[in-house]
Amino acid sequence: MPKTLIERLSWLVLLSAMLMTAVVFVHSERRGRPGSNAGGGHSVFLLDRPVGDFRLTNQFDIPVTRPALEGFVWVVDVIFSRCPGQCHQLSQQMREVQKRLPVGAPVRLVSLTADPEYDTPAVLAKYGRRYGYDTNNWLFLTGPKADVYGLAVKELLFSVVEQPEGTRVSLNDLFIHSTAFALVDRRGHLRGVVQGELTNAVDQIVHQVEQLLRDR
Repeated sequence: MPKTLIERLSWLVLLSAMLMTAVVFVHSERRGRPGSNAGGGHSVFLLDRPVGDFRLTNQFDIPVTRPALEGFVWVVDVIFSRCPGQCHQLSQQMREVQKRLPVGAPVRLVSLTADPEYDTPAVLAKYGRRYGYDTNNWLFLTGPKADVYGLAVKELLFSVVEQPEGTRVSLNDLFIHSTAFALVDRRGHLRGVVQGELTNAVDQIVHQVEQLLRDR
C-alpha cells in the first residue's frame, strides 16, 4: 500500500473520531443543561454505554480493573510520554480539572498510553510528576498493547493509530490519537465526550463531572 494512502487512512480515522466525539459532545451538552430533564432534575447524556472489563497497570505498578473504579466518575484521555505536542496540552487540561475538583470527590482521572511498549509504569510515573499529579486520583495506565487499545478504542470510542515507521517525521508522528476526554459515570458507563481542542474544554469537563456526581 502506498505510504500516502496509509497516511490518508490514518488521518481519516482520526478525523472521523473527532467528528463523532464533537457530535456526541454537542448533543450531550444541549441535553444536559440544568432543567432540561423535567422528570427528575438530573442531567441527560446522549451516551449510556457500559464499559467492559479490563486489567491494566498504573504508574505504581499496581493492577487497575473496572471494578476498582466503580463508584467513581472517570475522566479519561489518551497520551504517550514521548509526545511533545498535543499530549502536553491534554495533560495540562487534566491538571486543571484536577485542581478544580472538590477535595475528596469520588472522581478518578485516567490517562491511557498510546505507547504501552515504551511507557512502563516507571516512565509514566516520571511523566505524571511533570504535571503534578495527585496520587490519590490521577492514574496513568499501561499494559499489553491489545488490552490498552481494546479499552481505548472498543470501550471508550477513542481513535488510536500507530504510524508506520516510514511515515514518521517527528515524535509527534509516532501515534495519531483522539484529543478528547471521555466521561464515565459511577456505574462504569460511558456517558459523554468533550473535545480537548475546545477553548472551554476544562469548564465543560468539570460541569459534566458535577452532573454525573449528582446522578443516581
